[in-house]
Amino acid sequence: MFAYGTMTQIHLMSQRSQSCLLTTVHSVKVISRKKWFVAGTSDGVIHVYNYDNKIQKLRSFRAASDCFITSMAVHPTHPYVLSSAHRDMKLWDWDNGWDCTQSFVQEHSDTIQQVAFNPVDSNIFASASDDHTVKVWSIDSPESKYTLSGHQDKVNCLNFFTCNDRQYLITGSDDHTAKIWDMEEKACVHTIQAFVSPVISVMAFPDSSYLITGSRDGSVHFWSSSEFSDFCMVPRLERIVNFGSGGAIWGLGCFMGSRRL
Repeated sequence: MFAYGTMTQIHLMSQRSQSCLLTTVHSVKVISRKKWFVAGTSDGVIHVYNYDNKIQKLRSFRAASDCFITSMAVHPTHPYVLSSAHRDMKLWDWDNGWDCTQSFVQEHSDTIQQVAFNPVDSNIFASASDDHTVKVWSIDSPESKYTLSGHQDKVNCLNFFTCNDRQYLITGSDDHTAKIWDMEEKACVHTIQAFVSPVISVMAFPDSSYLITGSRDGSVHFWSSSEFSDFCMVPRLERIVNFGSGGAIWGLGCFMGSRRL
């Protein structure tokens, strides 16, 4: 079973049957330990599906009013899904009938584009917003812990990664840069300025050897992080792959246990 998508559609393809489910959505996440996936739609509803043997819709529930689900994140250990819609963020518990266990204060002044849990400290998550900032939160409090400021335009994407036993965050922005933030110092330690287009997707390989950025112009940049040190956080550009005719690179991912992108 695998998924691929465009800006407004998700396709779930069964490798056995080669059948395809097409659903108009703005965000989708797989909950692999349950063999579920969740899809957030433009009417503010989250739909829950089982994909074990065949695609089966389990339930739908309203997560927001009059706005689409911009992003979702699955907690790595607890039965939680975090959703964002415009300036709202909510935490949903699937073990308790998808009840909302936490609503977070609307501290962002514009739309939240992405949310992500910290894989090292899973009680912590971050939100990227059109208000040019990133905020760091705990699931135990409705208020943010602190704000990361420095981008000059909308922040589209973010991803946590670890290097040399230190925790970092990479963010991409409409200001044509990606920034690397030290989570302990709560500060930007490097700005990557090698782009001619907004950076709209970022990720780190599971072993953190590479950082990868996707741009609106259809280019994917591969950055080596193997030479990072406590004193030097400058990634080295290794390769550029251009998918210009295919459109913007809205998402990045890799196969589990593989180095294939």
